Amino acid sequence: MLNNRELASVILIGLLILIALALPKWRDILVSSIRTVAQSLFQWVILRIFGLFVVWVALWIWLAWLIGAWDLALLKDTVIILFGIGFPLLSKAIQAKSGPEIVGHIRRETLTLSALFLFYLNLESLPLWGELIAQPVIVILSVMTAFAQRDEKGRRVVGCFSIPLFLIGIGLVVWTTVQTVNDWDKLDWPEMLAQLALSVWLPFTMFPFLYIVAFYAATEMILKRLLWMNTKMPLRARLGVLVGLRGSVRWAKELTGRYNQVAEARTFRQALSRMRDFRDDVERRHTREANRLADLEGFAGQVGVDGNGAQLDRREFDGTKRALEFVHTAQALRYERLGEVFWDDLTDMVISPASKWGLPDQHGIVVETTRDKKKWRAWRRLPSGWVLGIGATGRFGEYRYAGEQPPTSWPGASDEWIDAAVALGPVDWERNDGSRL
Repeated sequence: MLNNRELASVILIGLLILIALALPKWRDILVSSIRTVAQSLFQWVILRIFGLFVVWVALWIWLAWLIGAWDLALLKDTVIILFGIGFPLLSKAIQAKSGPEIVGHIRRETLTLSALFLFYLNLESLPLWGELIAQPVIVILSVMTAFAQRDEKGRRVVGCFSIPLFLIGIGLVVWTTVQTVNDWDKLDWPEMLAQLALSVWLPFTMFPFLYIVAFYAATEMILKRLLWMNTKMPLRARLGVLVGLRGSVRWAKELTGRYNQVAEARTFRQALSRMRDFRDDVERRHTREANRLADLEGFAGQVGVDGNGAQLDRREFDGTKRALEFVHTAQALRYERLGEVFWDDLTDMVISPASKWGLPDQHGIVVETTRDKKKWRAWRRLPSGWVLGIGATGRFGEYRYAGEQPPTSWPGASDEWIDAAVALGPVDWERNDGSRL
């Protein structure tokens, strides 16, 4: 039997559907969305996986019933877990890069404080009229809070939504606590504990199936790509590739296009050899990346240069160079549109969001132009105090700068700028600070 919270959710969802069907414009969008989803889902491969997933869950429920850990009173909770947690986990598992990542998804759905907090709130629901009011308000405030956190301007008003949301949460906790204390003797604690246990053990029993699906989806994509590279790749070689994956989702996800030479294998043994080379290369790349990150942390705050003359403290070098190069691209793209002049007032728009470059919101990138806007330069001071700059004197030019202080001259006007078209350097620009993966 549905409680007030679940009943209110059903009523609100049904009401939204009825409103959407009553309004022509919304009806077209709803029908089109349903048709698109149906066309995507109602395919034999997907239906087969969904069906096997339901059978897998049903098998565990049957085993739990045999040992007395499940009864019909838990049917509603089982269905909610299957559709509310199980199927979303199935979708995430296909995108997961390893088994531990799949376990992490399950853990976040079951053992986090937020999951336990929601379970506690569900011990006692509000009266039906209260749920019908509270649920839309909570959804609206949650959505507005998420949107407000997307940019710096929105964060200034995020409190207008997050504070009321926090107060509602406090109110629900107080209501649940008071009602639980008042109804202490009436509550069926064994059933509640069984519900809590079910919400934990049932998702974890899904892991083997989720892992198999993730591995199957990854290997299917690999074989399609290898056959596209070599339509005559023998079956024995393909079997060698599968054996070389060792049943690992991680290896399957690592076998990307950079290892397409595996498709050249002609025999089972040759495929195994190429897969061994692939695994060794992956391990080397991960080792190099771990060393890079260790150096990044170990040399943080240290003054000085290495044997090649590059700064030891490399914090934010990679993101800064990528962001400055993107500014260069944006200048070139807008040069003719602006009448063969450069801009100096679009920095925030071009850089935003700074997080995609690995930089803080206050990115500190400065873009300047000469009075006639025929030359431009952009620079940023890094956490170490070192400055990197880039600039140009024409649409296709590129000059680079590195120094202790921001540039005082314009590209092409002094030796502090290096023309990237005719010479290498500076060394901090030539140094590869990107990920080794």
